[in-house]
Amino acid sequence: MPQDRRQFMVSLASATLGILPSRSNSFGEGTRAPQQAARDKTAPQDGIALSQERAPSRRLDVALFFDVEDVFSPPEVGNDDSIKELATILTEEGLRGNFLFIGDRALHLGSRGRRDVVESLAPHDVGLHTRSARHPTNPEYVAGQSWEDGVARSLDHERQGAQNIQEVFGKPCAALSGHNVFDSPHAQRAAGILGLPFVYCYPAAPPLYSLSWYAGALGLPYTSPTLNGQPFRAYFEFEDDNYPDDEKFQGKLQLLDEHIDLCSKESQPFLTLFLYHPQRVNLIDFIDTFWSPNGVNYPGERWGMYGRPRRRTTEQVRTALANFRQLARRLRHDPRLNIMTVSEVARKYGRQPDSIPREELLAAAKAISATEDILIHPRFSPAEMVCGLARAVTHFGEAGQLPDAVLRPEVLGPTRSPIWHPELQVCSFQKLTDLARRLLDHVTTSGHLPATLGAPLERVGVNHL
Repeated sequence: MPQDRRQFMVSLASATLGILPSRSNSFGEGTRAPQQAARDKTAPQDGIALSQERAPSRRLDVALFFDVEDVFSPPEVGNDDSIKELATILTEEGLRGNFLFIGDRALHLGSRGRRDVVESLAPHDVGLHTRSARHPTNPEYVAGQSWEDGVARSLDHERQGAQNIQEVFGKPCAALSGHNVFDSPHAQRAAGILGLPFVYCYPAAPPLYSLSWYAGALGLPYTSPTLNGQPFRAYFEFEDDNYPDDEKFQGKLQLLDEHIDLCSKESQPFLTLFLYHPQRVNLIDFIDTFWSPNGVNYPGERWGMYGRPRRRTTEQVRTALANFRQLARRLRHDPRLNIMTVSEVARKYGRQPDSIPREELLAAAKAISATEDILIHPRFSPAEMVCGLARAVTHFGEAGQLPDAVLRPEVLGPTRSPIWHPELQVCSFQKLTDLARRLLDHVTTSGHLPATLGAPLERVGVNHL
């Protein structure tokens, strides 16, 4: 760390710690992750791992997912029927799944009069797998936009898609989700605004890299970078091509069994288990290269000019469905698992604490002052923690004593890059109090941390706080 930054941060830490009683010296002391987040109150926040302690006998929470994407194939291919067949098997085996529809695909069921398919999904949760797969996709239409404009654009699309789900299935959209690589942080922010979880998110917080808050939404991660090469366990995919092949299917069952054991051994709280793309019961190929080659939206009359996905044989389809039933039955009777819908996941994990206790603020201040890294707290995001410290500082400045707790703010990170080198080199308590008030005023106005605070030649970045 450059000397000027270190000098300021040491001064800042001294000003902060000077008002805090000495009780603890790490995040781990005096802090315990909630056994069940639904015991706490209030709503989304940003960048928090939902790690939780559990006894060895605790079952692994698991949600089963299906991505319904085929907006290309004509009805005679039978992909509408595949949705119904998979949903019916789940119901018959006593399971409830989560079917994520591209918005246009859901509308197909209505326009084709497939009320039978809609009714087969009544016991299951239905969510959105993006409003449309047509271009521009989410990363394309937010490209070049400001954060605020990109969120507004994404919110418009995702809200419309959620309304399509409501109209077709007669029940609320249970979740938003990322489709393939057509995803952006703006879509996850839209989920937070709509009060919905986001399935297949990318970032996940340590130490377990499981259910995490990001951009104000509860995220079910698909993948995530990890520290020190730690394995990522929160997602498992039972690839479509395993079902029609008995040997591959049995091999994948073994891998799933081993993965569940690893999750239990590592005290993972939750597993996103992807089971099937319903269209691939019948189709060998995905539709993308036939429907929209080169990222171009072709009119319907040109569909098929570039070929169509290869079809599976009748015997392959029969084998696939039989093996899927075997998997469903196995999951239903596995004593290690607690199968949940995504709505149940949101009810259990989708709440956050009302306040940050003084003891946790103290532990955070000491841990932060002892390292050059940005630390991830077990229960509160860095943005929430810096706001909590700012509230404690301003309260001390006004009342001469620390509060027992401060309200947990609804706050996201800055939308601009902060300055790297602090212009202010020495931080008195009076100056710290002024910076804290400015930070809190900015959060109240914008909902985001400020990137930089202070008068010219006395500026500091939020990264220095």
